[in-house]
Amino acid sequence: RDILLDRANCDLDLVVEGDAMKLAEALAREVGGRLVVHRRFGTAKIRARNLTIDLAMARAETYAHPGALPTVRPGSIQDDLARRDFAVNAMALRLDPGSFGKLVDPFDGQKDLENKLIRVLHDRSFIDDATRMLRAVRYEQRFGFRLEASTESLLRQNVAMLRTISGDRIRHALEL
Repeated sequence: RDILLDRANCDLDLVVEGDAMKLAEALAREVGGRLVVHRRFGTAKIRARNLTIDLAMARAETYAHPGALPTVRPGSIQDDLARRDFAVNAMALRLDPGSFGKLVDPFDGQKDLENKLIRVLHDRSFIDDATRMLRAVRYEQRFGFRLEASTESLLRQNVAMLRTISGDRIRHALEL
């Protein structure tokens, strides 16, 4: 998203089909960075100098109930993009030698960027994770975007779902 918006970014988000934790450990050693691993979610964060690298296994997720943290299982890049919040966040650049730099955009996120829209990927998005409502408004303000009509309608319909989120998660979202 940030590359397509021509925005400076010192954070790299990498999704790995395979053993992301093994790659994270090797990469942290290579760059001399501090590694924090969250095995429950299949994610790791490396901080080195002015760079932050987030690595995650490609995964699918389910929610036991509204407001719950997700249960994750290994998946494909398609699974991983489908679990995202908004189309503008459901894009990836391939890094494999045969397709290096090719955009993977199954939900037309690039079109939403061009039209300055925030659009959820499915009707249960705000029910699965109500913090997405706060993120939608944050993106709307940060990027000068607007909520796509169906997304705005879903947000208004599901605003009560914010009660399913812990105070800590809401505080964190508001701090951002």
